[in-house]
Amino acid sequence: MKNKIQNINEHLLKNKKYEEKDTILIAGSPRSGTTWLMDILRTIPGYTNLFEPLNPIWCPESFDVGFRSRTYLSQDKQWPEGKEFLQKTFTGKIAFVPIKDKDNPMADFIEMFSIKSAIKHVTANKLIVKSVNMNRLLPWISKNFQLKSIFYIIRHPCASISSQLKTGLFGYRPSSPPYIDIPPKKEDVLNEIKEIKMFDSNLINKIQKLDATEEILAASWALDNFIPLNYSKPYPWKTIFYENLVNSGEGELNKIFNHLGQKTPSSALGLLKKPSIVTLKEDKKLVNQPDKQLSKWKSYLSDKQIERILKVVSYFDIDIYSEDIVPISKSL
Repeated sequence: MKNKIQNINEHLLKNKKYEEKDTILIAGSPRSGTTWLMDILRTIPGYTNLFEPLNPIWCPESFDVGFRSRTYLSQDKQWPEGKEFLQKTFTGKIAFVPIKDKDNPMADFIEMFSIKSAIKHVTANKLIVKSVNMNRLLPWISKNFQLKSIFYIIRHPCASISSQLKTGLFGYRPSSPPYIDIPPKKEDVLNEIKEIKMFDSNLINKIQKLDATEEILAASWALDNFIPLNYSKPYPWKTIFYENLVNSGEGELNKIFNHLGQKTPSSALGLLKKPSIVTLKEDKKLVNQPDKQLSKWKSYLSDKQIERILKVVSYFDIDIYSEDIVPISKSL
């Protein structure tokens, strides 16, 4: 079924022409609000979306080329094969439909593409690309591609990790099929730290002592966000704080659409109170209660887990978040 749906999608899009200069990229750690932001930006006339092109389940070519769950490339890295793949991605030459439920893929197809959405998908001539695996590629992407805009969304590490633990969606997959989503191992994170080559032996020693799952996830979250946060300013991407989007609503949306030179669509305002398709069923009722939406991780995580997560994040000198549910304003 998955291959049939992918073939349909490829048939629909094979003759479409998308321009790199019109493409919008959304990047963020897993469970940070990337899908919600994608839904909001998809209200811009003429836009459709490409969902998780570095997920090898839906696009095995990404791993065939050499991408992995958390690929890092320095800004000046030369990688023709990777550049060619992302060029195809940003111009709509990679086409597929994500299926969450392997036992009932048609239900996901219907959910993802209602009649209205299907018409928009077919008639659109511009792309929004959304990925939870591109944070560490942002400097390289910004140098090698002339996209319309890049949005980098960040969410409290405790909230992101809590949601990863609840859903089992970690954004890590083995290098060979069946590509089942798995939590990262300490060795994975250590190898990533060494590959990035920005950290001293003191940090490596601290990570080697980690044991709890939430600690490993915190180290991964920190690496995801260290790269874009420590890039030289002004950033070549627009940083969105998930908490500001929840709390400020229309005001934050206006900033986002102003950045794109667009008037905020009325349909985008409606999505502020509508959960994305990947929101857990029990969490959907919280979308109209910002404080409860932002603080739900406090009920799921123990005090010890929260302490561990924040301690690991501090190893990377990221001081944006504390035990409070919103970012620390002086650090923004």
